[in-house]
Amino acid sequence: MTMWRSLLFIPVLEEKFLAKAASRGADAIVLDLEAGVDPARKVEARVALPGAVSRLAPEVDVTVRINALWTQAFRDLEVCVIDGVSAIHLPLCETAAQVHAVSEMIGELERERGLPQGEIRLVTLLESAGAVLNARQIATASPRLVAMTVGVEDYATSMGVAATPDVLKPAVQQVNQAARAASIASFAVAASMSDFRDIDGLRAAASYARAIGSTGGYAVHPAQVAVLNDVFSPTEAELDWARRVVEAAETATRQGQGVTKVDGQMIDLPLVIRARSIVARGQASG
Repeated sequence: MTMWRSLLFIPVLEEKFLAKAASRGADAIVLDLEAGVDPARKVEARVALPGAVSRLAPEVDVTVRINALWTQAFRDLEVCVIDGVSAIHLPLCETAAQVHAVSEMIGELERERGLPQGEIRLVTLLESAGAVLNARQIATASPRLVAMTVGVEDYATSMGVAATPDVLKPAVQQVNQAARAASIASFAVAASMSDFRDIDGLRAAASYARAIGSTGGYAVHPAQVAVLNDVFSPTEAELDWARRVVEAAETATRQGQGVTKVDGQMIDLPLVIRARSIVARGQASG
């Protein structure tokens, strides 16, 4: 499962943001070809993308948000299926068929360019009520798919309301369940991106999202990165418990026991699996 806690959007044509992108602390950078680029500058952005990737990739995981299907997206894929790109974010994804089509095109470009098959991964942005209802099918549409999220503003608009926690939380829960059922990550957080100064609100929303299964979230401002990294990292108490559970389980296995106890709690396989996941997340976050 993808271990990114924070993914920071960077408009590909904004040099002042590109220059500091790798030092912002985000686990991954999202070079934006979609909302962060004026429609009149799309061609310019595509020309600039490979240089931005080669500049950042040695220092941080680089991903790209392409435009929505179809024509603009295919033009974007032509320039972003290159060495150094870890994943592609597909906005306004509505169906499993769309995921399959994009995955197939990425695979064709990988073959043409001699890139390792399947190395460039996919993340889907579900941004309508219909897309959220299709979350289960979308989550299992391609082995290339490693995560999904809710595009909160577009989703709320499709519901005819503002992007408040009340309307976003059910969508986040549904996407989380679909993602976890498919053993992929979820970057869904029930918070509007419009007010990036509301750090306390982001922390509350991210904490709720983590409590119901989200593994990370998106940032549009560097100030949000530290919050996401903190919320989506295991606490010292969680790591201590997890390490002791793993150690106790290994000891029980050596002694031929099926279950054991830690702090008076009966430890069986589901708790061991959870503990190993926490340890892995702790290692990934340093």
